Amino acid sequence: MTKRKAELIQPDAYPQMVSKAQGVAIARTLRSAVTAVTASRVIEDSGEILRDAVCGYVEDLEEAGMNFELVSEKAHEIRGFAETAGMLSTGRIADGLCRYFDETSQSGMPPDAAVVALHISAIGRTARDPDALSHMNDMVARELSALAAHKLSESRRTAGKNS
Repeated sequence: MTKRKAELIQPDAYPQMVSKAQGVAIARTLRSAVTAVTASRVIEDSGEILRDAVCGYVEDLEEAGMNFELVSEKAHEIRGFAETAGMLSTGRIADGLCRYFDETSQSGMPPDAAVVALHISAIGRTARDPDALSHMNDMVARELSALAAHKLSESRRTAGKNS
């Protein structure tokens, strides 16, 4: 098998799909108030579909158990859709879990199973809460974030002592 050397192509060398004038017109249209209102209406009209999709991801997340790779994958999906679907606390908690996985990975520490399980439980509860704007859900998101930061700090201190 022959190795091929990578060829760098300058961005200006790619064939353009639209002319510069068309590109300016498209950009102007995308920034317009009419487009923003239309996009908001489409998202609002799709809210139930998006919420159903998030709930499907939540079920997958709960079924993943302690398969951290799958839990992380599903948490990323939930984080990406939940806030758009109006499930703000669910999105924040999923974001906190994603950041926890990222930080444990970067520090070379294994995730704490209890911290992961608490996040999974909270994501499930907030996703099913009919009061999506509940003050309690925001408090849970903040407390889980603090817990994850504490556990990560504790793990780093323990690892530092063992070095």
